[in-house]
Amino acid sequence: MSKSSTLANRRNAEQIPPDRWIPFLAQFTKENRGAHARLEIIGPDVETGYQVETADRPFDGVSSDTKDREREVWIAFGSTADDHLTHGVPRTTAIRVLPADETTGAVLEVEAADGTKTVLELTRPEDYALPPTGRRNPN
Repeated sequence: MSKSSTLANRRNAEQIPPDRWIPFLAQFTKENRGAHARLEIIGPDVETGYQVETADRPFDGVSSDTKDREREVWIAFGSTADDHLTHGVPRTTAIRVLPADETTGAVLEVEAADGTKTVLELTRPEDYALPPTGRRNPN
């Protein structure tokens, strides 16, 4: 995946400071919840160098636990209990974001202390947004 594997080096990618992780991820969730998502793991301990954890699954949210220096990130998927999946990134050292643009959705990269990168790619909000509801005509 060309876009995700070099996110740390992209000029328009932003690294989020650790003291902003919680509010940033809350806003990111608010703006992107329901988008179709792909989650990829890239790292030296992954057998082929990368692994697709899930694809085309509804994004439910992302959060961070920074108390007691835990520095964990949790990414959740699914719109029902039967479809739910949560992926944790322990010992997170960096969070980077590539904002959505006119052709692609946002990309979030979470890097762990061992160098493994978890990359969340989302569709654009326009690609999954429901149309506005119309008024019903009273009979």
